[in-house]
Amino acid sequence: MVAQIGSFARSTGIEVISLPVKASTTITQGKGVEQDANGFAKAGTTGGTVALGLYVAIETVDNSAGADGALTVRCASGNSFVYMEAGGAINFGHTVKFDANADCVATTSAPDTKTFGRFIAHENESLTPTDASDGDTIIVRLGL
Repeated sequence: MVAQIGSFARSTGIEVISLPVKASTTITQGKGVEQDANGFAKAGTTGGTVALGLYVAIETVDNSAGADGALTVRCASGNSFVYMEAGGAINFGHTVKFDANADCVATTSAPDTKTFGRFIAHENESLTPTDASDGDTIIVRLGL
C-alpha cells in the first residue's frame, strides 16, 4: 500500500470536523488547516494556533471563487492518526507544527500554541521507526 497524504493511518479513533472555508481559498488534501479569528478554514501557516484550531484536510476544496463559508472542508481532528508530508527533517517522536506551505515540520522548542501533533513513523514502520526527511510521507498523531 502506498500512503496518500490526507488519508487516515488508523481505522480507529478517527475524528472528523467540517469547517466553513474562507473566501478566495483553496484547501488541499493532506495539508495543514487552521481557522481564522472568524472561524473560517484556511491553509495552515506558521502563525496558526491551537486556540483557533489546527487540523489536517482529508479532502481538497476549491473556494477560490466563493464567499466566506460558501463551501466546507472535512478535516482530521482530535487524536486521529493521519498521513502528512514532512516539510523538513523531523526526529522520530518529536512534536510538529505547520510551515509556510502547510506541511509539518519539527517543533524546535518545547510544545507551544503552534504544536498540533507528534511524528509517529513512516508507513509500515512499527518496530524501529526512522527519522523523516523533507518530502517523506509520514504518520502524525494529532493532539499531544
